[in-house]
Amino acid sequence: MYSSAKQTISAQIPVELALAVEKLAIELDRSKSWVIKEALIFMLAERDRRHGDILAGLADVDAGRVVRHSEILDFAARLKKE
Repeated sequence: MYSSAKQTISAQIPVELALAVEKLAIELDRSKSWVIKEALIFMLAERDRRHGDILAGLADVDAGRVVRHSEILDFAARLKKE
């Protein structure tokens, strides 16, 4: 997924966030760099997943695979009765 080459970056973050990263690193017995890297990997993967979901949804709309709002309201009303 990612190459083994490394690059150092710097970022200014709120003190509370830095303390939370440090606390988590201690709890996990990992470095702060590891915690930050894992968080970035997760965030970027989640962003890619959501973007894929949006594209799939737009493809459904383009293909006419949609549900009318009134049908959703009827379905919700039926759920409330159960």
